[in-house]
Amino acid sequence: MDLIAPAPADHLDTLTDLFARTFSTYWGQVEFAREGYIGHSPYDWKASRIGVVDGEVATHFGVWDFSMRIGVSVVRVAGIGAVATLAPHRKKGLMERTARDSVEGMSAAGYDLSLLFGIPNYYQRFGYVCAFDEIRTVLKTKDVKATDLAISYEEITGRASDLVAGQLAELSNRENEGVTGTYVRPTYLTNRMPEKFTVYRFADGYVVGGADGESYQVADCAGDPETIVEIARRRACAEVCPEIEFVFVPPRSRLGEYLQTLTHRKVVDRHAGGGPMMKIVNLRRTFEKIAPELARRLAASPLRGYRGRLALEGDRDRVVLDLIDGRVEVIRDAGGDEALPDGRIAAGADLVRLVTGDGDPVRVCRQAGIELSGDAGDLLPVLFPDQEPSTILWDRF
Repeated sequence: MDLIAPAPADHLDTLTDLFARTFSTYWGQVEFAREGYIGHSPYDWKASRIGVVDGEVATHFGVWDFSMRIGVSVVRVAGIGAVATLAPHRKKGLMERTARDSVEGMSAAGYDLSLLFGIPNYYQRFGYVCAFDEIRTVLKTKDVKATDLAISYEEITGRASDLVAGQLAELSNRENEGVTGTYVRPTYLTNRMPEKFTVYRFADGYVVGGADGESYQVADCAGDPETIVEIARRRACAEVCPEIEFVFVPPRSRLGEYLQTLTHRKVVDRHAGGGPMMKIVNLRRTFEKIAPELARRLAASPLRGYRGRLALEGDRDRVVLDLIDGRVEVIRDAGGDEALPDGRIAAGADLVRLVTGDGDPVRVCRQAGIELSGDAGDLLPVLFPDQEPSTILWDRF
């Protein structure tokens, strides 16, 4: 098998056909992949990999290029999707070779982290660990009180690519600034499922939603939370949906906080060995990028005057942070006395869970067997607090 990066001119039609056949229950049509999932998207042709056997594309390991927020900082994330092997080539170890070749090239391609939504008990071999919960907030339509506000909104038909790429991206970025786990827009430039999701535009905001059985699902939104909920209520009534489901709304977002004030049911999914999984691709570059956010947290804490060095150990390498009066700098770790740390966090692959704030940090350390020594116990909750990270449904790959 030959492992190569796909080329748009040579492989676009082949890949869309592969996706449509392999993921027919999800993708629905070839057009979905060609015009929304690969085309008009951040699909990375150079970092993705295909395995070619006797001239036929047998495997595909796709990479989508996203910029993810970690507080006020932004890291580059390789989103993994459309992992597929044609039926005649399965159970031969070809996908493992394809995936490993792509994963091992991500650091050189400029990525800091990688994220996927995986089948159970497969991706650990590449260094991925379960990274965050998937949260759906469900309201009963009849329990949502109609607002007294005078609300008007416009239904945007078709793919609305100009709105998503322009106006909606700007509104989304403003809404989610500083919210860990969200992406800097634009990501996808079209409504990939126009048969399901419709864009509703109102003053200084929007709602993307549609009926899914007895539930009205909100896939993306921005703007005044009360207005968003009212539009969702009206659409749920129009679609005769007894429930309104806000899918993967970040709990720390403005809407996420507002939903906590309403009567609701929260559905939390956590997949043992699967689901949302992440890995650190480049440890040093990741911490250089998130140093401003770590400094912000440190400066706002009782340890703002702390001076010392903290070693952070991943699965293959480590970095040392120099902490001085609320400032954070990644220093060269030569392994000698010049980088002798005052504290140490030996986390292995689970270090990514601290980076993204996947839960209470003390519990994360206990669950993952992360070792703390020296001043690490005091610095841990300051530098790596719970962030309740979540990606938005619109951006899923």
